[in-house]
Amino acid sequence: MSLVLVGLWLVGLGACDLGRPSHDLLSRGRLLGCLVAGLAPLLVGLVLLDLGAGEVVALFLLLAVALVVWLLASARAMDVELPARSRSHARVVAFAAPVAGAAVAVLGVQLVGSEPVWPARLDATLLARWPAADLLVATGVVLAQLVTANILVRLLLDAVGVPATSGEKQLKGGRVLGPMERVFLTGLGALGELTAAAIVVAAQGMLRFPELQCAQRDPGLPADGPSDVTEYFLIGSFASWLLALGGAALIHLA
Repeated sequence: MSLVLVGLWLVGLGACDLGRPSHDLLSRGRLLGCLVAGLAPLLVGLVLLDLGAGEVVALFLLLAVALVVWLLASARAMDVELPARSRSHARVVAFAAPVAGAAVAVLGVQLVGSEPVWPARLDATLLARWPAADLLVATGVVLAQLVTANILVRLLLDAVGVPATSGEKQLKGGRVLGPMERVFLTGLGALGELTAAAIVVAAQGMLRFPELQCAQRDPGLPADGPSDVTEYFLIGSFASWLLALGGAALIHLA
């Protein structure tokens, strides 16, 4: 089964979130920019696929709704000024939106008449070495690892009661190192180099260990049990690794 629509959905989702790498709250201008950045590749990609006009419209509307819901719900879920109950409800909707978009993409694959191919004038270029559908899936996976995965990890940390904001203050660079690590692990996983990926994971734990020890010695914390920073690191890291390995698996399936 082709995953071309799943790749297209991930491209739209990842491109949409690139407009808010360090902004939990969205102004109207930034919201509009994110929507345009996400909807444009979806529309162009659907038009270029072997689909009827009605099918293009139906798929675009469904994916656009999922994208808008994700953008609004995730921003609302990270708004610390809102009541905890409202943020919790928004978080559930935010988790459901990407899944709904992926489900539409998987079901919509049956409507695609044929696999996308490169134009003949590109036959002599480097792009022609990879099937267009496979490259689209790989591009979508990489884009989703940059900012979208960061947001998903933050939402998960909030859901389990580990404050991501305070954890970021003590373990610096999480928003930058996280995407770099995920892209690296996704590439290694896609190449089948799981041993190398495991070495990267182990190295990260060793490099972070001194910071975790300092946080655990905080006199304001109870002597028994892990600190919030330790839980932030463990839960955030495992969630991040799972997203990276899931992306690698998707590239393999393509």
